[in-house]
Amino acid sequence: MSRNKGNKKGIRVLFNGFLIVMMLAIAGALLVKNKDRIGLSRFLGEKSESYSFFTDLKDATNKMRSSSENEIKNRAPVYVVDVEKYVAPNPDPAKYDSQLENYSDSTIEMHYHMERLYDSRFHFIEVRIKHPSQLRMALAFDKFGSKRQKPSLMAANVHAVAAVNGCFYNRRYGGIIINKRNVFRNHPYGLDTLLIDSDGNFHIVEDTKVESSGVLQQYDIVNALTFGPELVHDGKALTITKRNWEPSTCEPRTAICQYDDDLHYLICLAEGRNCYSVGVTMQTFADEIATRGVKTAYNLDGGQSGTIVIGNEVKNKIGWGRERAQSDILYFATAIDAADQQ
Repeated sequence: MSRNKGNKKGIRVLFNGFLIVMMLAIAGALLVKNKDRIGLSRFLGEKSESYSFFTDLKDATNKMRSSSENEIKNRAPVYVVDVEKYVAPNPDPAKYDSQLENYSDSTIEMHYHMERLYDSRFHFIEVRIKHPSQLRMALAFDKFGSKRQKPSLMAANVHAVAAVNGCFYNRRYGGIIINKRNVFRNHPYGLDTLLIDSDGNFHIVEDTKVESSGVLQQYDIVNALTFGPELVHDGKALTITKRNWEPSTCEPRTAICQYDDDLHYLICLAEGRNCYSVGVTMQTFADEIATRGVKTAYNLDGGQSGTIVIGNEVKNKIGWGRERAQSDILYFATAIDAADQQ
C-alpha cells in the first residue's frame, strides 16, 4: 500500500512539473509575440505600462467611435417634407436660372423645355427628387369642397418648384379623391384613378376596382385623384378605348408620368385651341409620351384646365387666354428651406 502511494505521489510531482514547464514556455512565447506591443524597455528592465487585452479593446473602441462620428458628419442628410403640412419649404430663388427653366438644390433637380410637334407646342418638365414626400397634391385653400383657385396661386401658396393642374374634382361628382391619406371621395364611376404611395410610386387602377385590387392594403396611399385614362403602361403606349373627355378630337392635353428609376418624373402638356397649337388626340398624346422612355403615364384634366407652373410663372399658353381657377394641383417641392441653403 505505501509503495503504491509513493508511486502516485511521484507521478503527481512529475505531472505538476510538466505543467509548470509548459506554462513557462507559453508565457515566454506570449512575451515574444507581444514584444512590439510592450516595447523593448520592459526587456531592458525599465518601467513600462503592462500590456493587457483591455488596452487593445479600449483603443479599438475609440477608433470605432471616431470612425462613426466622422461617418455621421460626412453623411448626406435626409430631408423629408411633412406630409400633413399644406405648405412645403420655400425654394431658393437663386437656384432658378434666369428663364425659370431649371432649378437645382441638394434635394431636387428640375428641367423644362418646349418642342413643336404635330402643329402644337409641347411642354416638358423633368423632375428628380430625393424623397417621395416632395411629390405632393394640394387642394384649393387646403379644403375639400367647392373652393377653387388658379393653379399659379395654389403653386405659390404651397411653395411649389414646379406644378401641374390635377383632376378638377369639384367639376364632377364621381371618382376617388385622397389627399394626405384622407379619403375625401369614394364614388367609383368607371374612370382610371392615379394612386400615389409613400414611396412616390404610381398605381393606376379603374376606380370601380380599387378596393378589390388590394392596392389600398398593399401600399400606403398618400394621394389619389380620378381623371385618366392611363396612357402608358410598362413603357408602352396603350390603345385608348375608354370614352373620356373628347379622346378622338384634337385638344390640349396634360399628363404626369413616372420613369422606371426611383423618384424620376415627367410632366407633359400639349397646347391647343390657340393660334400656336391645334392640339392632339389622346392616342397621339399617348404615343408621343411613350417615346420619352417613361414607364407610366396618366392623363390629367386638359382643355382649358391644362396649366403648368414653374416658380409661380405659367409656362404654357392657355387655350382661350385666361387661367382657369380649379380645385387641385400636383406639384414638386424642395425639401430644404431657402433659409437653410445660405
